[in-house]
Amino acid sequence: MPTGDHACVATDLDRGQTERWERFLASHPLGQYQQSVRWARVKQGDGWSARLKTWTSGHELAGGFLMLVKKTRLGRLGFVNKGPVLREETPEFINEALNRLVRTAQEEQLRGLIVQPPDFSKIRREHLHRHGFSLRAVPGIIDATLIASLEGGAEAIYKRLGSTARNEARRAMERGVRVVEGDQADLPVFFDLMCQSCVRQKVRPNPSSVQALRLRWEAFGHDIKLLFADVGNERIAGLLLLRFADRCTFEKKGWNEKYPKCFPNTLLYVEAMRKAAEWGCRSADFGAMDRSLAERILKEGTAPGELAATRHSFHYRLGGMPVLLPPAQIRVWPRFLTGCMDFCLAWPRLSRWLEHRVGG
Repeated sequence: MPTGDHACVATDLDRGQTERWERFLASHPLGQYQQSVRWARVKQGDGWSARLKTWTSGHELAGGFLMLVKKTRLGRLGFVNKGPVLREETPEFINEALNRLVRTAQEEQLRGLIVQPPDFSKIRREHLHRHGFSLRAVPGIIDATLIASLEGGAEAIYKRLGSTARNEARRAMERGVRVVEGDQADLPVFFDLMCQSCVRQKVRPNPSSVQALRLRWEAFGHDIKLLFADVGNERIAGLLLLRFADRCTFEKKGWNEKYPKCFPNTLLYVEAMRKAAEWGCRSADFGAMDRSLAERILKEGTAPGELAATRHSFHYRLGGMPVLLPPAQIRVWPRFLTGCMDFCLAWPRLSRWLEHRVGG
């Protein structure tokens, strides 16, 4: 059985424990940036504090999790995003890890704890339900995405593009679109592009300020890139890339809707995938997809007709393939309220409240 518990506040960690955890995550196939202490520093700007819990088996790290904690009007809320991460996902190790999660939540006097296991994890709804979590998925947390392979470099990436995407990328270059790399000084320009996209989509910008973008930049350093599509001397579209291990996440984007016939976004994404491959990444995660559409594509093997009317069709043409992610589930205290949670999660108002509190 795992032994040797270690727990610290993530904003004031023992350096040795932090470095060990970061190495463990980076080398683990289920490790993701949302469990990184660097991400905890980013989320601190949104009002979250964090706890890092790790344990050992013999002399090796057996597992751990980073728990974000925020005060809300209904009490303290915890969020374990893409965790726990275990050296081995055996039934015994999963049970022990979930026991540790619940104990830590109780020590923190949380009113609610949301857990979303890592992508491709063997931790199932039933495992969490046996530890008091609701079976219904928490709304507003990404539960499907599109991932494109970067294997084989630029030539292979180009061949995997749909014919429409290849034609658009070629025409973009012919019409003078250039993809250039920005730096931290360009974050205000990118934030403006991002906000313009949010206005069209009728959503709030997330992150909500240039300073929040700077926190990302400072936390991830050489693992973050900012790319722009330029027409002449004007910045038309932008894309923020975040690397963790061998996955590149297309984390944030923005476009001012100018020069649509020049296809700036197509060339921007194609060049971003090429640069991500040169960066040592093996896959590109486009960030989110409607789960029902993802399920239909995976079941039927072809794209349903309604895909063309959604924003996901763009990523699909770029070679992105649907991936279903483990749903996020919640446990509440006191325990007798758990029976009401499945019913309450069906309320749109509560769904919006949780989505706003947890964020991305």
